[in-house]
Amino acid sequence: MMRILNLTAMINNISQSEIISGNVDFILSHFQEPTFPRKIMTKRLGYQKEVFSKQELLKYFASSNYEDCRINAYPPFTNYQGINRVAPSFVMIDLDLRDFGNMQINLDKGLDKILRKIRSVMHGHPTVLWTGNGYHIYQPMEGFILEEEERFARLREPDGKDLTSRFIQFSEEYLTNKKGDPQHNPTVNSCLVRVPGTINSKCAQEVKIIQRWDGQKPAINYLLRYFQLWLINEKIQQKQMNSKMARTQTVNPSSISWIEKLLQTPIDDYRKFVIWRILAPYLINVRKCSEDEAYNVIRNWLDKCSQLRKLNFSSNYLIKYNINSAKRNGYLSISLEKLKVENTYLYNVLAK
Repeated sequence: MMRILNLTAMINNISQSEIISGNVDFILSHFQEPTFPRKIMTKRLGYQKEVFSKQELLKYFASSNYEDCRINAYPPFTNYQGINRVAPSFVMIDLDLRDFGNMQINLDKGLDKILRKIRSVMHGHPTVLWTGNGYHIYQPMEGFILEEEERFARLREPDGKDLTSRFIQFSEEYLTNKKGDPQHNPTVNSCLVRVPGTINSKCAQEVKIIQRWDGQKPAINYLLRYFQLWLINEKIQQKQMNSKMARTQTVNPSSISWIEKLLQTPIDDYRKFVIWRILAPYLINVRKCSEDEAYNVIRNWLDKCSQLRKLNFSSNYLIKYNINSAKRNGYLSISLEKLKVENTYLYNVLAK
């Protein structure tokens, strides 16, 4: 993997560290001031680390051999007394090759459509990176704190995501016509941007610049009407689903329809989350299954899931551990409302 970076440095007759340093400057130019402090993440770190200078950032990147080096597009301090204080200033779109039938020609056509829509709707010319298994699109913009506008503030769920995170989610869905990676749900706390010249360890390929941002930040106003309609529609759908859940649970209080639906729906990710937060507590503390019955139900569900993508964990241990934990502590499964906040991907799978 290091050979790729060294070859690039030799061709340009500059050092590897100089290449990365220049690319870091390029990525940082997309973000609102102040640039630091800011959180970063690398393969070696395995978590987001707050840094206070470019020199500190580069030190962590180098110590990770430039693998999976990412920078959060938003600052580390985004709220005050629980109220969001950061404006939408950056939109990130993730296009995964596997969502286009693993066909490069289809992926490229999808990228072209999205770039045309960004140009026509918001007059933007974003950065496009090749990540080794898809494209990342980065579009800076000029925004304002949406919670300070009554028309948006009244549409925010009391315990839901902040409106900046919701706007990031909406923008990706709207600009891609829902063709983006369904598992990509960035928030102000997790909007991690890859740096060109570093390595994506999932495919052992160098991240490359396909198109450079033109330096212009389109106004958020171009998208606000569509965002407001999106929030209204989300609120209507949530009310309908809550009403349906209430009717179902009145008829059969020991059965929850959306979890029963999940048991019939194999998924290719978040299997451990589902066992921990949903299936084990539901089967033990709601349906009142025996430990053996609960084990068999979860085991059968995982078998179906593994046909989509092979499991990467010890299923027997995980099932038994979570069943015992649910029985010992008596906690209930996560509600659908909280699931929408904690795991939008799973919520969307069930909503469909």
